[in-house]
Amino acid sequence: MKFKFLISTVIAGAMGLSQQVSAKDVHEITFSSYLPPSYEYVWTPMNNFMSKVEERSEGRVKFNVFHSAQLFDGYEELPALSRGDVDMVNMTSTYPSGTVPALSLFSMPFMFDDIDHITRVLKGGLFDLGLSQEMEQEHDAVVLGFASWDPGQLYSRRTPILKLDDFKRKVWASTGSIDAETLKELGGSPTTLPSSELYLAFDRGIIDATPRPMLTGLGRNLYEVMEHLTMATFGIEVAVLAINKQKWEGLPKDIQQIITEAAVERDAEQYELVKQFIVDATAKYESLGVKVHQVEPDDLLQMRKKASGVVNTWAKEVKHSDAYLELVEEMREN
Repeated sequence: MKFKFLISTVIAGAMGLSQQVSAKDVHEITFSSYLPPSYEYVWTPMNNFMSKVEERSEGRVKFNVFHSAQLFDGYEELPALSRGDVDMVNMTSTYPSGTVPALSLFSMPFMFDDIDHITRVLKGGLFDLGLSQEMEQEHDAVVLGFASWDPGQLYSRRTPILKLDDFKRKVWASTGSIDAETLKELGGSPTTLPSSELYLAFDRGIIDATPRPMLTGLGRNLYEVMEHLTMATFGIEVAVLAINKQKWEGLPKDIQQIITEAAVERDAEQYELVKQFIVDATAKYESLGVKVHQVEPDDLLQMRKKASGVVNTWAKEVKHSDAYLELVEEMREN
């Protein structure tokens, strides 16, 4: 009996030691996002990414997830990542563009034809032309992946935006300085408004139009207070998945590989979800009585040329801008 008890004790001790060693091998990653899970085409691929990493690492990676700005809002995400206050974020490109001006490329007017165009540009190595290096060297942020949102389109209250002249004599709600400057160049009168104020501004006639993604319009019920939606790809936000440099360098090579592969899959999944969302959202707007229009190529070219001064100003202030713009044109189909 004493011998059996001794064996049992040794086995139990060994099992406890094994569990302690395993616990030490678990790499916890704190992930923060200002977005709520209701932003499905961004959140679902991100959630699947984390599940894949945990599963493929056989429990050696554990994510601690904070969403809906529980820790930091969109503007605070990159600084928090740089400081190491969080380990991983999925930044929306507009928010960190104040400190990483190259990210404003995605806000440039009519820069991309559609999500297929921007996806070709991203896969073609845009971030390798200087963006990833800048993020890592100046902000301690290692870029893992990037995938577009649905494009910003043109919402208008009473008349559609089909030609360059249609921007004139209208009050436009803009999202920031680049939008505002673009709308001025196009002949409009911009006023900065958050998406939360768009509904009342349209309803009361304070604004005539705004450039926003379809996700915003549906989420804010804008179809109740405006009549026209014009597909023109005014700009496209990009979700940039990044990890703190010190955290990344502290991970074993095999886990880095697992994360890298899952990030590529995340990008591809978001592309497919966004593509389907555009189809579904267009049909939903039409079913709700909104007239959906498409700008003709010649008219779109006029708009792009008229707003080119905004792009030129940006290009003069950003390193590697020539390389970024050359790649964009190279990947354009027409």
